[in-house]
Amino acid sequence: MLSLSRVGLGSLFAVALGVAPAFADVIFTDNTFNLANYSKSATFTSDPSVSIATTSSGGTLQFVSTFTNGSLPGTPTTSQGLVNNFFAINPLLQGAITSIDASVMKNLAVDFSGTGFGNTFRPTIEQDGVFYLAAIAGPTLNGPGSTGFHTLSQTGLTAANFLSYDFTTGVFGTANPNFDGDTMLFGLTQITGVSGTTGHVTAQYEDLTLDVHGARAVPEPGTIALFGTALLGLGWLNRRKSA
Repeated sequence: MLSLSRVGLGSLFAVALGVAPAFADVIFTDNTFNLANYSKSATFTSDPSVSIATTSSGGTLQFVSTFTNGSLPGTPTTSQGLVNNFFAINPLLQGAITSIDASVMKNLAVDFSGTGFGNTFRPTIEQDGVFYLAAIAGPTLNGPGSTGFHTLSQTGLTAANFLSYDFTTGVFGTANPNFDGDTMLFGLTQITGVSGTTGHVTAQYEDLTLDVHGARAVPEPGTIALFGTALLGLGWLNRRKSA
């Protein structure tokens, strides 16, 4: 009987571990893009004549960049970053991140003439108040028109793929996030820059997935209680055997 009880509690111990595997990936997905779950960066615009507006509806996240002065020199640019307040990893508690797989569906549209418009998905990390952006290229666009929704994805992103970005100046730096450091929040950023034109650029996103390798999932409270019950039971059986 003692042996059977130990086996039963051992199974309970295994179940407790099975509910929250020690080395499972942490996978974040979003197919609703509820903006109430997101924090925005500062909004960067290189000139008062350009702007960017962010909306979400029916599971589609949309950035509309407006350019109203086609005679501006250089490349007028807008940018906006979003990080999901629930897409959080604390490497100090969950273990160091080894790499990240990122994927999203994106559609890019312009309502003016031009060729070779860039189309990039920028997975984003915020750590200690600093934003870090990676770059995953999609199909270029000739306007007016749209690309239609395409899957933009990349596996094996490391800290070196994410460069610091200042939303107050619109300038990339050289710093990288610390995959073994403080808490990180994850999301995406839209940067739009066009030269010598007037019109709108619309970037739409659906079905964001971020697969974080290395860090361990945090057990649910119920799992922790189950795990504790198994340990207490095993301890009681050991004492009974000794007696």
